[in-house]
Amino acid sequence: MAHRCELRSIDPTSSAVRQLGDTLYNLRITAGLTQQQLAALTGGRWSRSHIGRVENGDVTPSPDFVEAMDGLLGGDRSLVQCLPRLLLETARQRSQRQWQRREPSTAPPSPNQETEELDQSALYTRPGTAAHDPAPAASHPAVSVPGPSVASPSAPPPSGLPPSGPSPSGPPQSGAPPSGPSLAGPRPFSPPGPDPRALGFEQGEPARIEPEPKDQELRSTANRSQFLRMTLWTGLGAVMESVRLTLRVEGPAGGPVTHEQLELAVEQYARAYWATPAGVLFGQVRQCRQLVDGMLDQRQPASRRRHLHLVAGWLSALLGNLSFHLGDYRPARMHLGTAWRLGQAAGHNGLVAWVRGAQSMVELYDDHPEEALRMAREGQALAPNPLVRAQLASWGEARALARMGDRRGVLEAIARGSRAIESSGDDWSPGGVFSFSVGEFEQYCGTACLWLDLPEEAKRHADHAFELRDTVAAKALARLDVAAAESQLGRPAEASQIGAEVLQMPAEYLIDPIVRRATELAASLEPHRSLAEVRDFNERLASLISSPGEPRAASSASER
Repeated sequence: MAHRCELRSIDPTSSAVRQLGDTLYNLRITAGLTQQQLAALTGGRWSRSHIGRVENGDVTPSPDFVEAMDGLLGGDRSLVQCLPRLLLETARQRSQRQWQRREPSTAPPSPNQETEELDQSALYTRPGTAAHDPAPAASHPAVSVPGPSVASPSAPPPSGLPPSGPSPSGPPQSGAPPSGPSLAGPRPFSPPGPDPRALGFEQGEPARIEPEPKDQELRSTANRSQFLRMTLWTGLGAVMESVRLTLRVEGPAGGPVTHEQLELAVEQYARAYWATPAGVLFGQVRQCRQLVDGMLDQRQPASRRRHLHLVAGWLSALLGNLSFHLGDYRPARMHLGTAWRLGQAAGHNGLVAWVRGAQSMVELYDDHPEEALRMAREGQALAPNPLVRAQLASWGEARALARMGDRRGVLEAIARGSRAIESSGDDWSPGGVFSFSVGEFEQYCGTACLWLDLPEEAKRHADHAFELRDTVAAKALARLDVAAAESQLGRPAEASQIGAEVLQMPAEYLIDPIVRRATELAASLEPHRSLAEVRDFNERLASLISSPGEPRAASSASER
């Protein structure tokens, strides 16, 4: 019967699981085996019915199954070659299911719902205590799952303590509007995607993608919303003034109101992170940490001292991440090391796990992928819930493995991360720089595929990330991944045009990872340097980097 069956034609437009099933079927028929005979060859490890479900595309097989079948049927790696697309497709489907499951608004907690203990609540809080923002587009609802990413105005402070009072419902008001950075370049950042002003490249704020206003009234409303987002960071100085004034009343050791305000300050810094030039935010966070350091010099009850350690830990984590984005790797290691120790002293696994992820990024961009991998895996072992594990699996582990050329390891990390996102239940993040989202997961998958020389997969993930991410830096990195994929596909002119459009962003928002990725793109385009588009990209990059390798910030390295 097996010999009389016709072979199936492989449809390249069908899903990865369908193509793998058809390939398995053809190999089995060519070998003259029935499903039962093939199952017997596996020693009973897989049943006849399981093999049938795989052939019909009804179930996603494990990598072990695919490799075993390839060997038994003499597939010459034809089945194994289906694995990258299969696992990445599965990861995307899982993230989309999680995304859809999170879509309904969550009911607020009941009044008698107990707040988690400090040592049990990690970086992420339960639903109902964290507000989620409107979706970036009608077809892509926003999600605050862990990179990374939504700066939620009313999200709880990342300290893990219950808020003592209501969080501000909007950005702080300032006496005078800031003068937003303007573009210094010709063509605006446009294809593909929405109007560049919606991306913040013209105003320098982490704007969401909003529908194009249909009339003047709607346009006016959109402009007001954009202005409010742009002014998010203008009130940062007033935050410290309020804390200092409260200390004058409660004394140098502080009191309950001071502790509440410190939580709100950390929340505000996290929310304003991507909207604020890194050099500006660094100075404000540093002042706050100095104030906490002074409070620790005073006699404190054990519980308040622990809380101050936790606040100082989050502030140190912010300083470490800012130093990394400014290109100061030695100070970044110092600040993150301090954050790690303070998190341990406070017994807060959410903080120490996030810090391990940030440390992994520093090592990855400093060309130490083995150390980056170690940090990411240590963070996963400490992660207090599946959401944090998903973040570290994609943020650190998958990309470190990609740099090391371990394709199998990358695919397993991505699959594990997607399963963790799906099983994360009601784990939510406070927003801002300490959050993680499906868009971020897509972005990290895209970068890993790019580093594994899988340009088509990288483009798919990066395009999806571009649609979902809502900050200037994240969108720029997604587009640079698309550009690098175009370069790998042998389209240098298209790659250069995309890269040149990205580099029109204001220089004060040009974080170090963007510069490094743009530099990598320039290196890949070197064989085509005679092309006009490549020359234009190289000129733009050179004009933005006056002193390569040095920090791009207003303050000096010694101040950091």
